[in-house]
Amino acid sequence: MSLRIFLPVMRMGGGVWAESVAKTAATQVNTSSSCRGMKIYTRTGDKGVTSLFSGERLPKDTQFFNALGTTDELSSHLGLVKAYAEEKKHEYVDQLERIQCILQDISSLLATPRSDELSDDPEREARVSMRLKFNPRHITELEEWIDRYDSRLPALTNFILPGGGHVSAALHVARTVCRRAERSIVPLISDELVDGQVLCYINRLSDYLFTVARYAAFLDGKKETIYIQPKARSAKKVREKVSENQKVLKRDA
Repeated sequence: MSLRIFLPVMRMGGGVWAESVAKTAATQVNTSSSCRGMKIYTRTGDKGVTSLFSGERLPKDTQFFNALGTTDELSSHLGLVKAYAEEKKHEYVDQLERIQCILQDISSLLATPRSDELSDDPEREARVSMRLKFNPRHITELEEWIDRYDSRLPALTNFILPGGGHVSAALHVARTVCRRAERSIVPLISDELVDGQVLCYINRLSDYLFTVARYAAFLDGKKETIYIQPKARSAKKVREKVSENQKVLKRDA
């Protein structure tokens, strides 16, 4: 079923929608001054329904919240990677924090789907449309970082296995979560509910994380593990190994 069919129509003419977006965004950003007056729990989601920035209340298993949750998970993994990388004094730490901020902006876009309904105020509609656009300069920035680190690495001639030390392994985990986030956003792009540039960014981000994972292993002096197709073991050797393990278990018992 199309998400546009499922999503109730949002009315943009009365000004409530934009105010809701601005207030929600301001609440998330300005936590330092108002967090003492905010409650952590609201009980409004106890029945499995929650709100988008538009004010629309939808079930929590809707594709919007799947995409939002996976993007949040990705940012959390990047926070863990950043902590590891800071301990090693890796140079790309600031980039990871910038990416987390951009993911926060992407979450705002995911939580503010486009509407089919036209406003009776063209100027206001244009302003709202601009707010829902993703700046493609962020994609170019990732590509520049990828090219910079890739130029310092040995040429990639084989498949490599995730690993290469704590930082590199954590980056590979973040990369796979990034791929899952990409898959969760695709339906929203297909239904033209979110700017297509968001998907381009997430796709390029997984390439960045792969490259930086390799670079982290390089900085830490860790050897990359090359994929080698395992040779099939003979049935006789398998039986001998099973028999050996059974003897060990009997002895320990």
